This record gives sequence, C-alpha cells and structure tokens, in this order.
Amino acid sequence: MKLTTSILQKQLLLPQLIRTMEILELSQAELKELIEEEVLSNPVLETIKKDRINKIRTKKTLSSNFDREAFLENLSTSDVTLKRILFEQINLLNWSEREKYIAELIISSLDENGFLQKKEDGKVTPVNPVELISTLDITLEEFENVREKIKLLSPMGIGCYNVYEYLLFQAKEKYGIQSNEYKILSLYSDLLKKKQYETIAKKMKVKLEDVKKAIENISNFNISPVDFVNTHIEYLIPDAIVKVDNNKIELKLNEENIPELKINTEYINLYENLKNNSEKKFLKENIDRAKILIENLQSRKEILYKVILKIIEKQKDFFIKGTSLVPLKLKDVATELNIHESTVSRVIKNKYIQTNKGIFPLKYFFSGSSGGEGVSKNSVKELIKEIIENEDKNNPLNDDVIVNILRKKNIKISRRTVAKYRKELNIPPAHIRKNSL
Repeated sequence: MKLTTSILQKQLLLPQLIRTMEILELSQAELKELIEEEVLSNPVLETIKKDRINKIRTKKTLSSNFDREAFLENLSTSDVTLKRILFEQINLLNWSEREKYIAELIISSLDENGFLQKKEDGKVTPVNPVELISTLDITLEEFENVREKIKLLSPMGIGCYNVYEYLLFQAKEKYGIQSNEYKILSLYSDLLKKKQYETIAKKMKVKLEDVKKAIENISNFNISPVDFVNTHIEYLIPDAIVKVDNNKIELKLNEENIPELKINTEYINLYENLKNNSEKKFLKENIDRAKILIENLQSRKEILYKVILKIIEKQKDFFIKGTSLVPLKLKDVATELNIHESTVSRVIKNKYIQTNKGIFPLKYFFSGSSGGEGVSKNSVKELIKEIIENEDKNNPLNDDVIVNILRKKNIKISRRTVAKYRKELNIPPAHIRKNSL
C-alpha cells in the first residue's frame, strides 16, 4: 500500500517538475506571454498591480509629476513604441534623477525619425538646444552629455540632430574615428556631395579604391535610426542588472515586465462553500494549477538569482576591473550550488544581464575550456554569435568591425580568429549574409 502511494505521488510530481524546468528556461518575453495566457485561461488567477516608479517629470520642474501614460496616449502608435522602449531602457540604467529628467526632455522632443529636429514653414531644421533649455535649470554641457548617452540606447543613434550626424555616428561606431569612412564624412563631406573622389583620395593620401570602398560602406548606412519603428523594434531585455559602486557589486533581478500573480480569495471561499462536486472539482484543479505556477515562478526567481550571483562571484574581476573572463564551466556553478548541471544550462538559456559595459548573455560568462586561458573560446564565440544576430540585416558586420566591437569589450583577438570562430558557428561572411536577404 505504501509503495503504491509513493508511486502515485511521483506520478503527480513529475508533471510539476517538468513544468518547473520548462519555466526555468523561458526568456522574459516568453515568460510574460505564458503568464498572460494562464491568467486568461485560469479564472482564479489575477495579476497584482505594481506601483509605478520613476515617474517622468514635466519640463518645468524636477518636483512636479508627469503622467507618462497620458503622454504616450497622445502620440502616434510608432511614437508610443519608440518612446516607451527608450523610457524602459533608461529606467534599467544607473542614471541619476537629473540625467533621467534631461533624457525625458530630449526624448519628448524627438521627431518621427528619431532626430532632434523641428519643422517650421515647411522647412526642417535641427532643434536649438539653447532655446530648448532656456527656461530650465539645465546647462548645455549637461544636455549634450545626456544626449550622447541616449544615442547609445536601442535603436542606436536616437537623438542625433540630423541625418549627417547620424551618418557620422554610424561611421564612428562601426569603423572608428580613424577610419576612412569617418574622415570622409567629417572632413570632406562637401567633396563627397560633388563626387570628387580623386580629390578626396589625394587629400587623405590614400588609394582611390580605398576611398570608393569607404563610400560604398557609407552608402549602406541607415538614414534614420527608426527606419523600422513602424513595424517592430527589438532590443534585449536584461533579466538582471549589475551595478558596481566603489568596488561593491549590487545585483537586482529585473522583474518590471513580468506580471506578479495571486489567487483570488473569493474563489477559495467559493470552493469551500460549494456543494456541486463537478464545480468543486473544476475550482480545485484551477486553484492547484495556480498554486503550482506561482511556486514555479518563485522557484525560477530564486534559482536565477543564485546562479547569477555565483557567476558574479567567479567573474568578479570582469565586473569590477573590466579584466578578461576566467574559464568557467556549468559544472562548477552546479556543484557549488548543489543543483544539476542541466538546471544551470536551463537558467542561462535566453537570459541577459545588464552591466556597466553593456548587456551580455549569461552564456557569455561560461566556457568549455579548462585551465590557463585568460578568455574562454566559447565565451568569445557566443558573443560573436550575439553580435551577428543583432546586426543590421541590410548592412551586415564584417570581421574587422566585429574585432573592433570585441576590443571595446576588452576582448583582443585577431580578424583571422574572428573568421575562424564564425566558420565554426556555421555563419557565412558579411557579403554572403547580405546577399542572402
């Protein structure tokens, strides 16, 4: 009899365990979708309203409140999408309240192309920042410093004054300020308009074919950071935020986009007083299902926090000093946390972490290598994969550009190594990726 009871308990626990593992590996977007579906299908479940934080302030004063939702309701659909995404990103970053205030002023002044431009008498001109801040307690230096930070949000280049500045921004980010692309745009834009390529080559003291190649690259730049805003904007939602202050690391899970759940007590009271067996059974099944989901969500939260905390502990120098990663295996974290290696694998799948250096996939901090390597091969390969997955599909990044992006993350490898890792990932070169569209 005891054996039969034990087998029955295992049979009941197995589906719950499988569900726990499934929830563990969901991304933020997938988890939110699952929760919303469960709320719709389960009458006893309801979401808990979260208090709105970081209220946007008006342009006039730092102390008065601004109704963000009312502001967004008055905008077009594309504006709502873009501005909401920008606001959400800013709230995840370690910006001061004053920086957020200035950012809100800038974002609210953007045109439909994501530029700080205005239209007067049928003529489009850049917004004059001096006029914009004339009635506010903001210096021009503060304004420009925040604008530079906004330009690094997603989509990148938001907040440029015009197309020309946006082209310069792309040249700097993709090729660097010493590149032919940047020099042509910054020093010889008038000659470029006149197509005087030979003159540009002579002045730059480079070959004509180098100038033509740079101009070809420039021609592939976007003319607006929000060309695709009317359809869809994708940016990475970090599952956790790591802040470093005076060599102290603070970890916080990002749960702003994940609905919080509770069981409606009215249904529990109803269940206790019901006489109809079929109705009682229906309610019990839904109450049990709701409890299991809430428990699974809590379990996911706890395991995710522990795993990320252990990663930070192992890669502490990376977060504090910006040094290279040390080799780390899933097994190392699993052993120290006394959980299965497959659990760690599920936890880090489709998860991202916001750091002072940008957003990284959790997989980035692991490698399959052992002993002696300063930076793990698998970590670099994973990052190369992420860079290519998030590139502009109309203007794929070549291996040289990827090298520069990695260098900004303190990862110094050659173009040949990038090409080798890319091939191992079965990713074709940039010109083939572009032609395959």
